[in-house]
Amino acid sequence: MQHRQTSQYRSARSLIVAAACMMVGLAARCADKTQQSQSGSAEPGTAQSDSSAPVSDASTPEEDPCRYVTASEVEPYTGPLVAPPYRAGSNDALPNRGGDACLYRGKDGREVMVQYNAHGGATAGTVGRRVPAVMDRMLHSASGAAQQGTGDDGGGMAAKVMGSAGPGPWDNSNWFPQGQLMVFKGDQVITVDITAANGGKDGAMDLAKKAVGRLSQPLDYDGAKAVAAAPAPVKRVPACDLVPRAKAEAILGSLKGDPTPDSTDTSCTYKVASADGDVSYTMGISWTQGYKGLNMLKRGSATTAGLLGTASKTFGARSGVGNVDSAQLVPTSMPKLDDKSQKMLNGFTKALGMPGMGAAVGRGLAPDTALVGPWDSAALVNGSWLLASKDDVGLSMILGTADYDKAKALMAAACEKL
Repeated sequence: MQHRQTSQYRSARSLIVAAACMMVGLAARCADKTQQSQSGSAEPGTAQSDSSAPVSDASTPEEDPCRYVTASEVEPYTGPLVAPPYRAGSNDALPNRGGDACLYRGKDGREVMVQYNAHGGATAGTVGRRVPAVMDRMLHSASGAAQQGTGDDGGGMAAKVMGSAGPGPWDNSNWFPQGQLMVFKGDQVITVDITAANGGKDGAMDLAKKAVGRLSQPLDYDGAKAVAAAPAPVKRVPACDLVPRAKAEAILGSLKGDPTPDSTDTSCTYKVASADGDVSYTMGISWTQGYKGLNMLKRGSATTAGLLGTASKTFGARSGVGNVDSAQLVPTSMPKLDDKSQKMLNGFTKALGMPGMGAAVGRGLAPDTALVGPWDSAALVNGSWLLASKDDVGLSMILGTADYDKAKALMAAACEKL
């Protein structure tokens, strides 16, 4: 029991440590500390999570994270569920009878994840409340700017990244704009991850309030038993088997050679020769949490723009980066070039030794979040990153000089094979 209490405290604390590290730009150094704090949270030989979510060794019915929020309460944010809520690992979202999270997965790929820790909340909550204020004071001090928005309820950049969610039936809280909410009540911790669903902060707070209301009398529900009805993960295949050479050539034209997987077999590159030079189509594959990854990147532009605006105020300057106002960094559509202008641009970029870059320039930073195809969801982010999710498998492609329509067709062929 002592080991379990200690590991759960470390799990909650590790997320706070990771957020603090991110604020001062020391993520690389602090990642080691975060992993060390998690190293005691699982028995030897079990999988470890990354720093984005706490790890727990919860395995008893009393620690079942599915006993605090009902399916009907989550469905406004996910749509109808594909199966009753079931226990899963927070690091991979795979069904697991001893999983430290409860997964509510919608039929269209949206999902909500809820975690419960019985111990460590009082300390972690206090630390989580103080970290944004301390970091904002450090940032203001470093910039020499006036000390404004540096209290516990301040509005500086750190508060934007991991500030309080606001009043509720909890002692302390931290809202992470990617879509995670941690609330602390006494020594207990509830984490609601709504990254891969609709609802945002308001939805996360709604679910957290319901969960906190049940801390004293949890639901009579067995998330471990529900694992039997959970959807089976998509069977993994070699990356280049999703779109074999013949199919790829029907879409892209003649390839320079066989499709090439990377060393970990999590991406496949298709290389095509053109008059402007070789063009590569590299499709990455994530076999779990594809919808979550897609949603995080779709929301990333708006979040980053907001943080840049706050940073410019924090450092007493008008500009977000250099002399560029942060508002100008929001992706906008570029006017389509006429054929003559596009040919001139292509010739210019070729002369500069960047063949094919004219296509990327012409595409600009225009986002496209309403793509239609054989996927659950897909989007073009910042005009350069094509993403799709099917049955929670994530596909991604950095377009670079690639043809957008051919890239979409290649990704559609991969989704049809899943």
